[in-house]
Parts: sequence; structure tokens; C-alpha cells
Amino acid sequence: MILSMTGYGTGTAKDGFLVAAVEIRTVNHRFLDLHIRVPREYQFLENEAAALLRGAINRGRVDICITVTNPATHSFQIDYETVRRYMAATDKLYSEFAALYDGYDGSKKISVPDMLRLLNLPGVLRNNEESYLEKTEETSEKIAKLMKESMQTALESVLAMRLREGEALRNDMLQNLAAVEKNTAEIRRISQNAPAEYFEKMRARLDRLLSQSVSQSWPDPQRLAMEAALIADKYDISEELTRMASHTRQYRALSDAEEKTGKKLDFLLQEMHREANTILSKSDNLEITHLGISIKTDIEKLREQVQNVE
Repeated sequence: MILSMTGYGTGTAKDGFLVAAVEIRTVNHRFLDLHIRVPREYQFLENEAAALLRGAINRGRVDICITVTNPATHSFQIDYETVRRYMAATDKLYSEFAALYDGYDGSKKISVPDMLRLLNLPGVLRNNEESYLEKTEETSEKIAKLMKESMQTALESVLAMRLREGEALRNDMLQNLAAVEKNTAEIRRISQNAPAEYFEKMRARLDRLLSQSVSQSWPDPQRLAMEAALIADKYDISEELTRMASHTRQYRALSDAEEKTGKKLDFLLQEMHREANTILSKSDNLEITHLGISIKTDIEKLREQVQNVE
């Protein structure tokens, strides 16, 4: 089962005048990178939201936005004590730095904050709903319950989207994997004649050397066969091809597994990339080189795709 790390979902739950809403966005990341935004007065929801999320998602960057509103109330109240503290601080600044405020011509260099600016300062305006909600433990419990319900709805949407995206991702990956398997099988077919080809190449080279030499004595055939066998063994790629085939079989099996396989697939691709490099470094056959480059290209495509697999 391939799960994409890309997902989006929302959820809303209501109880009378209380409404809790959750929005979740997920993208790819090597580990679980969780970010929760929640209003300051509802910070007690953060730990519970994180616990719910960690039980459902193991990998990816996750952004959660939690809001709690009272749609029936749109009025505000002024926190006069906070205003008094702001005004006292302003008066103190003015008394300490009067010269900075008043110029020689009587004009003010620095203006004292007006009432509108005071209203925009933190803590001055408060929603009536917030002041009510903070008063009762019972209301906090209701909010926590609504958050769980909306969180569950949002998570279901996210997981459904990650599953759909994962299925499309799996199909694309299997196409690239099939190309790797096909080219690996073709390299195996071509490389079966490698020992004989190495022997003939060595004979041809020796013939050219001997034709240019004063001495026409032909090397010992047994010695020649031994050297050809050593060279053929040095450049033998059968083990790399066997491991590559094993890796592709494991990759295909993991793409159908029930577990979350992103990290395992990423490791397999590292191994496949290593085998492809070794095949290219060992072979001097032009056709094998072309096929090896194609394999590396398809592996790179798979590596890009697996970055978004949970």
C-alpha cells in the first residue's frame, strides 16, 4: 500500500453556540514535522491534537490550523485595565523623554498613540465569546470534544486523499520499475557472451601487437586463456545483475504491502543505484552502457517519486 504524503482535509463540529474547525495540510518530509496553529486562549488543545495526529500519520510535514468561534456573537469588550497600563507606560515615556516629543516651535516630534491605535494593541479588545469560554471548565471540555470530532473528520479526508494520491504514485512507480527490470534482463542476455568476447578481444589485440613485433612467437594458449579468464572475472557483472533483480522484486512486493514503506523503498533505490553504477564501471560494452544509463535514469525517477511516499 503506497501512501502519498500530500493531503488536505477540513472538519467542523458544533455544539450550540460553539464551533470548532480544523484544517490539515500535509506535504513530503523525511520525518514527521508537525506544526499546530491554535489561538492563544486554546493552547490546551495543542497536545491532544498532536497525539491524534501522530496516531494516524508517521511521516511528512503536517500543518494543522485549529479555530474555535461563536458565530452568534460578534461583539467585543474592552479590557480597561490593559488600556490603563498602556496609558501609564505612555505617560511615563512622555515625562522621561519630553524633549523628544516637543520641538522648539511647539510641534510634536513623536505623537502619543491615539485611541484607535490603542484598540489595536494586544489584549485591549477581547471577544465576548472568549471571556465567557475561559470562565468554565465545562466549556473547555466541550471545546476539546468538538476539536476531536473536527480533527477526526479532517484526518479522514487527509488520509483518503493520501491514499488516492498514493495509488496514482504507485502506478507511475511501477512503470519506471518495469523499465528497470526490462533493461536489467536485456543486459543479462548481452553479458552472457562476455567471457568469449573478452577472449577474442585479447586475441585480436595480441595479433596486432605480434604483427608489429620482430618476434613472431605466439604466447602460450593456456596462459592466454588464464589471463582472459581473469579479466572476464574482473569485469563480470552477473552478481550485480542478480542483486538488481532481487531489489526490483522486493520493490514490487513492498508496493503491495500493507505497511508504510517509504523509507524501505528509499533504501532499496540507494542499493539499486549502487548496482547500476558498478555495472557501468565494469562493462566496456557500448550497448550495456546505454542500457545502464537508462536504468540510472529510471532509478532517479523512482527516487523523486519515493520522496513523497509515507
